[in-house]
Amino acid sequence: MMSERVKRILAVVVLAGLLVGLQPLYGSLTTERLVRGYARPTQVTKILQYDAPAMTGVIVGAMLGGFREVAASMLWMKTHSMWHKGEGTYWDSLYLMRMTTLLDPHWLEPWRITAWHCAYNLYVETDDPAEQARMLQLGVDVLKEGISWNPDRYDLYFELGWTYFDKIRDYDEAARWLGAATQFEHPEYIERLIAHGYERIPNMPEALRWYDYCLKRRPSDGTAKGATITIRERYLPAWRLMEQGRYDEAIDAVDEYLVIAPTNTLALHMKAHIYEEAGNLPEARKQWLIAAESSALNHYARFKVAEISQKLGMAVPETPSFLYKEQETQRQMAVQRDTD
Repeated sequence: MMSERVKRILAVVVLAGLLVGLQPLYGSLTTERLVRGYARPTQVTKILQYDAPAMTGVIVGAMLGGFREVAASMLWMKTHSMWHKGEGTYWDSLYLMRMTTLLDPHWLEPWRITAWHCAYNLYVETDDPAEQARMLQLGVDVLKEGISWNPDRYDLYFELGWTYFDKIRDYDEAARWLGAATQFEHPEYIERLIAHGYERIPNMPEALRWYDYCLKRRPSDGTAKGATITIRERYLPAWRLMEQGRYDEAIDAVDEYLVIAPTNTLALHMKAHIYEEAGNLPEARKQWLIAAESSALNHYARFKVAEISQKLGMAVPETPSFLYKEQETQRQMAVQRDTD
């Protein structure tokens, strides 16, 4: 029977043969990246400074031998193996995921999974809103870095837009990044998602514009068709009254529907928004609070309660989305000061 030592020697020989065989392919890939003007990936010497348990001799050898993509694939498989076996912590997994993105920054899956790991897995590992806000920031930063390496694909723009939409509930930022995704070949549901976010803000004219675009792209889109009818019949009249400064009439128009459906999310958001536009922040806060209490999943309404509470000098409820927005604002101000 073959000894373990002999098996290991044979494995190393086979791996060496594979690496040599892949050299021409790697050379052509490298040339293509240079021709296309891709940025140079992180230096191997910097990556080797990481002290990770999955950084085996074989992976290091592949890196030093110039086979970055091979090393990245091996490290990614090792990460998956550790994950499914329950080895290490969530932070260990994040450590390895980030190393993979450094090794092969043009491979999209590690960027996507790493950001999801931060904004979803690590997010639920704590009940501290400030720490949850930090996890959201990590997820956003990972995706923005990934986009900087891969600016001509829709995928990471969409992932970032979805993170803003689904976890942070910042629908303006969601629309910005989802809109960027539409510059490239993309699934048709992205425009519909943009429209839905504008409904939640609410910004009914923009929502209607995007739903109309969905119908032009696919006339059989039943969701978009139903939404345009609802906006035009139920909310647009109140919106036009608000634009004319006829706030009481606009409120009455929304109340006609709230009598029928008192917990309808869009109607409650619309009413709160009208009060904001009228400058009646106490009443706007009250309406956003009603919306927040009407649905445990309405985190956007909770964000608005916190935002208006701060403007009114009231105690500010700590929500991850609001704290994230505060941290991001402070960070942008710091960057601006440094550049001035």
